[in-house]
Amino acid sequence: MDWLVIAAWGGLLFAAVLATHGKPTPPPGPWAAQAIGFFSMWLPFVLYFSFLESSRLRASLGKRAVRVVAVGENGERLSFRQALVRNAVKLAPWEAGHAVAHQAIFAGDGPLPLWVWGAALIAYGGPLWWIVALFVSGRTPYDRLASARVERETP
Repeated sequence: MDWLVIAAWGGLLFAAVLATHGKPTPPPGPWAAQAIGFFSMWLPFVLYFSFLESSRLRASLGKRAVRVVAVGENGERLSFRQALVRNAVKLAPWEAGHAVAHQAIFAGDGPLPLWVWGAALIAYGGPLWWIVALFVSGRTPYDRLASARVERETP
């Protein structure tokens, strides 16, 4: 369900590009492209998840569909700060991947800045680390950092 929300938002952004007859003004550099991606995709979804998980619902639309909720360590409703930390860290690899892509596109045949390899490590290594942590400890690092957990919804 959450992927449908993301796809619908992406579709709206694509429609905005089509409104320029497929010829939007290109960003002047990788940092401008990064800012566009940050403010049009990453930040809206961090806020989407954070607002819904800290709301009375305690869950995004996708979590509601499968009847799970994001809660604090003791089962209490997440504060907005907890939900924001949880989701910003959870989605950090997505943003790091955008940074790698923008730097690579604008570098052309030239060398990539050295720091880009760190962003690539976050983009690819972060999710792998989270999966391993989930199987080893039963919780993801972003849940531990935010003092949160995801559990089945109780009636």
